[in-house]
Amino acid sequence: MTFDPGQPVVRRYLHADRRIAAAQAALVVADDADGLLLWSDIGAETMRRTDLSGGPTRHLSIAAEVAMPTMLSPSHHRGFRTLLLMPPGAAHSVSWNWLADGTFAGWYVNLETPARRWSGGVDTRDQSLDVLVGADRAWLLKDEDDLAALDPAEAAAVRAECVRVTGLIDAAAFPFDDSRRGFRPPAGWIPATLPAWWDAVPA
Repeated sequence: MTFDPGQPVVRRYLHADRRIAAAQAALVVADDADGLLLWSDIGAETMRRTDLSGGPTRHLSIAAEVAMPTMLSPSHHRGFRTLLLMPPGAAHSVSWNWLADGTFAGWYVNLETPARRWSGGVDTRDQSLDVLVGADRAWLLKDEDDLAALDPAEAAAVRAECVRVTGLIDAAAFPFDDSRRGFRPPAGWIPATLPAWWDAVPA
């Protein structure tokens, strides 16, 4: 399944039990040998899990979030204009992030299961570990302690993927080179909205 440039899609994170943990509206930039490239501007619609009083749960570990009663609440993409790449079959995604004034803020690597495509977008499962990468390519790990909640074999695979990705960062190799730091969305693109089918169950 291939998506067309400009097509609206939904990028969703699922828990292991298939409950939706988060959903993000995006527009397709390209879908080619490099992977699925999406644009999510400041103001793009999202759905985020909250506690039953509407409070955020992002500060919780995945295990704690799964164990507590939660609900999905509407929100918006904040802080950064984001170009996101999901390489084919890769157990991670990479984001280029710009401030509202166009200043490049750096990259963000999310370790996650390889994306599963469906007609409305892509689904994946977060694997706890993230890599924060500055504009100067200095990097640090985020949420490393949460790996303890994963099966040991899965945690080992996540660490191996992290070593591979940080090797690309240190080498300034794609996608951590300068090839897309000057990206700007096509004229006329506005922040993406979530379609009515954002929570559909794929066939």
